[in-house]
Amino acid sequence: MLLVLGAAGSGARAGEPSTDGFEWLSRLERLQAERGDPARHVHFDARVESVDRGSGTVTMVHPEMRSGDGFIVMPRMHMTFHAIAFSKLRGIEAGDAVHTVVGRHKGAIMITQIRKLR
Repeated sequence: MLLVLGAAGSGARAGEPSTDGFEWLSRLERLQAERGDPARHVHFDARVESVDRGSGTVTMVHPEMRSGDGFIVMPRMHMTFHAIAFSKLRGIEAGDAVHTVVGRHKGAIMITQIRKLR
């Protein structure tokens, strides 16, 4: 994540407090606590084979994965992933090419982010 502060503004979104001085650091720390350490996540592109909204899962063939901290090490394989929230799967359909971020949550490798590729 890159955060640039300068004369043009504080980088805050509409409706969010500004991030003057070192306030952005505590905001970054809060985001890391909510999303987890980036070294514990793996980013990859894949094609969705199926989506089960009832169970909050996506089935795909993922490439070989290795997280920066070494907690996730898996060969290329066909796998079903749970999403950390049902809302993450909104708009995702079978056949979609997607960029996916997975991380360890509650002892399982789960989707933390997923978006369609254009």
